[in-house]
Amino acid sequence: MIVWLLLCLGIAVGGITILVVAINVSFGMGWKTGRMEHVALLAGAAVGLTMLEVLRRWWLVPVVEWPWAMQAAAAACCLVAVVGLPLATWRRWSRTTPEGIERADTVLDLAGESGPSRFIGEGHHNWLLRIPGNESLGLVVHHWTARVPRLPAELDGLSILHMTDLHFHRAYDRRYFEAVFDAAVDEPADLVLVTGDLIDDPACIEWITPLFERLQGPFGRFAILGNHDHMHLTGPIAEAVEAAGFTVLDGTAERVSVMGKAVAIGGTCAPWGPPIPADALAGSPADFRLLMSHTPDLVYKAEKQGWDLVLSGHNHGGQVVLPGFGPVLMPSRYSRRFEQGFYGVGRSLLYVSRGIGGKHPIRIGCPPEIAHFTLKAADPNPRPAESSTTRPASRSLV
Repeated sequence: MIVWLLLCLGIAVGGITILVVAINVSFGMGWKTGRMEHVALLAGAAVGLTMLEVLRRWWLVPVVEWPWAMQAAAAACCLVAVVGLPLATWRRWSRTTPEGIERADTVLDLAGESGPSRFIGEGHHNWLLRIPGNESLGLVVHHWTARVPRLPAELDGLSILHMTDLHFHRAYDRRYFEAVFDAAVDEPADLVLVTGDLIDDPACIEWITPLFERLQGPFGRFAILGNHDHMHLTGPIAEAVEAAGFTVLDGTAERVSVMGKAVAIGGTCAPWGPPIPADALAGSPADFRLLMSHTPDLVYKAEKQGWDLVLSGHNHGGQVVLPGFGPVLMPSRYSRRFEQGFYGVGRSLLYVSRGIGGKHPIRIGCPPEIAHFTLKAADPNPRPAESSTTRPASRSLV
């Protein structure tokens, strides 16, 4: 009886794991449809019915009498449960941060004595924000010091403010995002970069300009769109961002002069929008190359193209992180490979942010974040950087 119970458990765990990976990969493929959630629900129902059929057969029919196709499926599920899932979890536990990375966190109580209820709006899914233990209305500011191997010595100390995945919609009260931007304003930086998924509710497009224009970056403010923005009218969203003084990059790159060094800044939300051309860095040499990619899935392509630093979001850190196991759902072709934080990929350094908002605002073990980077050169004796408030900025097309 114990053997049969273990077999049934293995089939159930393996089947659910295969379903989750299939959903993660599907959501990372770039299919331009707003029906992916419905497809995921149907797939979940199909797997559930299959598990019930397996249970029925397990109870009534010996495994040796099952059809060969069902036997093969059961064996595959058990293999995933016994080998695949433990191996993937072990790899997550054993992942190390690249050398030269240090972090200090500031956990902010945005609500104060008034409590988080004032941050809850009247929109769809607002009930999720009332679930005990939901961290969606908090905020953590990560202060990173990152040694980037190919950063010129003259750029030692260059600072970047990175925000992503705001997901403006009316489940949140606008006051929550005002508090988030208050915190962002308190983190001055040379460059301000926003990496997509700004809107989930077209009525909230009007929030963009007054919030974004508060952020100042002496060397430039750049933004890209994300897959959720492409579910709406991207034109008005981009116009609202540009009205705040930001440059919207959409499969394009620009060149910024910083202390006499050329910094290439590219942006893409591929596969939902245009990709960065393979020759984006050709014809106008850059001393440092920084790519804003909404999804981290493009990091392998970015590394081949020669981008030194890649900033991404999209995965939200999984939003719900189970103790010891980690996140489950993550919309990536690589499933949980690029969860959050820094990754070294060849010659490129990738950072994946948990983001701030979410269409489904539920976060457990995965609070919203703003990231502030201070980049350090590999040169052990870099020249001191000037104050960002005194550095002249110029911009030209790459």
